[in-house]
Amino acid sequence: MAPQDLSVESPAGDGAAADGGAPADSAPVVRVRGLVTRFGQQLVHDGLDLDVRRGEVLGVVGGSGTGKSVLMREILGLNRPAAGSIEMLGRDIAAMGEAERVALQARTGVLFQNGALFSSMTVAENVMVPLKEHTGLPRGLIAEIARVKIAMSGLPPFAGAKYPSQLSGGMVKRAGLARALALDPEILFLDEPTAGLDPIGAAAFDQLIRNLQRSLGLTVVMVTHDLDSLTSICDRIAVLVDRKIRVGTLEQHLADPHPWIRDYFHGPRGRAARHAET
Repeated sequence: MAPQDLSVESPAGDGAAADGGAPADSAPVVRVRGLVTRFGQQLVHDGLDLDVRRGEVLGVVGGSGTGKSVLMREILGLNRPAAGSIEMLGRDIAAMGEAERVALQARTGVLFQNGALFSSMTVAENVMVPLKEHTGLPRGLIAEIARVKIAMSGLPPFAGAKYPSQLSGGMVKRAGLARALALDPEILFLDEPTAGLDPIGAAAFDQLIRNLQRSLGLTVVMVTHDLDSLTSICDRIAVLVDRKIRVGTLEQHLADPHPWIRDYFHGPRGRAARHAET
């Protein structure tokens, strides 16, 4: 059965998505079906379906309380839904044992809100954590890989010796990104990556993500409120409304009559973001 939430998907045969995104017929790297999420009596998701295509940048948006970050955590296996199925890279999350789960986690990278760095470790030590946990590489090679990832994230070499408290907000984000890239992931999950950054810093971070996605062949799932990010780097946008999800291009969402979607994309900030891209 075709997923009902894809009512604004591109029609079959559209070919490649904008800006180098994955073709519409690419096999999904994440497949969610019939997802139900509850917190006590509160129903957050009710029969939610979602496909994430290989090689795309997918933005995830929605109003407060719609469960954007919760959905990301469920896909990662950090939260267990009340019902439904989640497959990532062809594996059923719920059916995996601990060893399989750890192996799958090594194929993903995650940038949580505010970086989520260990405050007692330097940036380099933070980046080395997943390498120590998931590989048997010698310490010298691990340190060299950490230096490469720090450079890839756009940080200067001296940042590796700094502690998180010694960094600006933008540098903390980039340090968290370096750690997320440590194991050469296939899928990169970003939770509000530009929150708290000034417009120049946010635009630079968006461009960094797009450049990394293209050069490394990443699939990127990005939870965000940043309309500039949605218009500048996302191939498709997933909107959480009415406990389900609608996925489509920006142009498709602009034509959607749903009241929240219309207000979100046609409001003053939405118009300003689109104008900045023209």
